[in-house]
Amino acid sequence: MKRGKFTMSWKDEPETTQRPETQIQPDLTELNQTLKEIRNYQGTQIQLQSKQQIELTEQLQQIEQASQRVNQAFQTTLNNLENSREINKRQLIETLKGAHKQFKEQTRKINQKTIDVLKQINNDQKSNNETLENLSNNLNQTVQEMMDQVANRLVGEINQTHKKMSWFEIKNYLYAVIPAGLLSGLIFWLLMHFFA
Repeated sequence: MKRGKFTMSWKDEPETTQRPETQIQPDLTELNQTLKEIRNYQGTQIQLQSKQQIELTEQLQQIEQASQRVNQAFQTTLNNLENSREINKRQLIETLKGAHKQFKEQTRKINQKTIDVLKQINNDQKSNNETLENLSNNLNQTVQEMMDQVANRLVGEINQTHKKMSWFEIKNYLYAVIPAGLLSGLIFWLLMHFFA
């Protein structure tokens, strides 16, 4: 009669799962890359907005200087006209007043355009801030979820290790107790059988 190979069902099976740190490493690398991109994006937006504001400030200064020069020229011309003939004086005064009025209108339009551009920059900046805040919130949520996953994996590993250790302790106890109990029972039976 041949005996079949007997395998114990309680033997430990080799662990097939990966370590949590190798599973999380790609996620952490991707998270680090996302943080770098957010920082680069934010820096670029700040530089662009600063450049636009500087250009608008320079434009406003140029407009102000031009208007001051034109006003001085008009004033000088008006003063000179007061000294010349009365007929030419009225005609030139009307012409200069019309030109001055037209210049003021153009300056007002340019100022309005500049104000509109500044408002647009302000709106873009608010939009960028909201976008960055949303990215930051999403990033914080992703980090929190990742940390929760890490914690859950670690708890699972700890529980699995604890169960394996408990089963290992039971197995060793049975290895120690069963042979000793059988041996004690055999000795007791022999004593009872031969000396009783």
